[in-house]
Amino acid sequence: MKRKINSLVCLVLGMVFFIPVGVVYKKMGMGIPLFALACLVVASGVLFAYRRLWSRHTFDSPKGGAKFAAVVGASFLFCLYVFNVLYISHKVYQSLLSSNDVSFSPTEYAIDDTLGIKHVPLARTLYRYNIRDNIPSRPVPLAFDENGFRIPVSASAVHPGTKKIGLLFLGDSFTFGAACYAEETFPFLVAKATGRSYVNAGVSNYGLAQMLILAEQLIPALRPEYVIVQYSPWLATRGISMFAPVNFFLLPIPYFAEKNNTYVVEPPVYNSHLKFRDVAKLKASYRGKFLQFFVREALPFSLEELWNYLKTEWLLISGQRLRPATHPRNVEKYAFNKIKTITEQNHATLVILNLGDLEYSKNSRHLFSDATVRFAEADDALDAFLRTSASKDYCAEFCHWIIAGQQRILIDAHPNPRAHQIIAQSVIQAIGK
Repeated sequence: MKRKINSLVCLVLGMVFFIPVGVVYKKMGMGIPLFALACLVVASGVLFAYRRLWSRHTFDSPKGGAKFAAVVGASFLFCLYVFNVLYISHKVYQSLLSSNDVSFSPTEYAIDDTLGIKHVPLARTLYRYNIRDNIPSRPVPLAFDENGFRIPVSASAVHPGTKKIGLLFLGDSFTFGAACYAEETFPFLVAKATGRSYVNAGVSNYGLAQMLILAEQLIPALRPEYVIVQYSPWLATRGISMFAPVNFFLLPIPYFAEKNNTYVVEPPVYNSHLKFRDVAKLKASYRGKFLQFFVREALPFSLEELWNYLKTEWLLISGQRLRPATHPRNVEKYAFNKIKTITEQNHATLVILNLGDLEYSKNSRHLFSDATVRFAEADDALDAFLRTSASKDYCAEFCHWIIAGQQRILIDAHPNPRAHQIIAQSVIQAIGK
């Protein structure tokens, strides 16, 4: 009877230990096969150690059972972590050396204490799509001004101090113009058609919190005539996340949190130590040398990532950092009205660019209590084009494809030049040339 009670106590202790293990497993996105493999290895080790390191008498006392559960649990965590690091490292290594990737030469990004990430001021880089070994790459040149905002490669990198900015664009990669030349993007096209100067402050992976920070910084400084702000369903979702939507690592970003019945923008929980590296140099250094890549690059970085993750969880649990807000629609209303207030204070006109989801775009009309805001209905314009197109398929008409012989290969799902032209027309109509 006593042994049964002790076994029950050990079972309860094991459950108490493995519940947080399951939470960590879910948060870090470890796959079921890795979880099962770790279980198999630990179970094999337990069986092998029977009568060597433990026996049935181990459970005669709660203390012995607790030690057993702690050792097994720690072994499980160790195996799970090592397998996960190996798995992720191999995926990174394959992506790094694959001919089917996107690379920057040199890098265009830098870590920022306030925004989490930003473009390097005055940088010149090449956004290269490497499709296959036998298909030529598709390079897209990128250039940035003295503030790190995108400009055409041929444009002056420094804005003349006396030149009034007519248009300020805020958004993510859709506004930035991922996979397009700067001259093909809707900010450039709108500026050209209306005869106004512009600043394209769109940055890939940005969310609503970063857009609000830029609005607070740029609108008073530039005093533009029009502020065009992208409205897409994922922007608010990113705004209530502590980390950017990037692969293979954690990139802290500012986020919205609730405080005293309102919202505040919390800074990144820590400053990422990620060093953006030149992909070409990494390929040259580690081709055919996965073990060296794992030891020198992946393992140290993964240990630092784990430490930062655990530290972040502790800051949240202990109340030293506010948890992210949980209602994206409420965050949207707060952020866009905050931007509206800033534009009015600086005598600018706010234009909401509905882009990314036809049904979701209808919500933008309910963000404001008055009719002073203008709306650029890009989703309606894109949908109207699709209804008269041959394919009637969004991706076929508006994504980036490359023709290789008889093949048509999708290389990027962002809006292509045709889509940017349609988006530009919707903004021009909203502004009124």
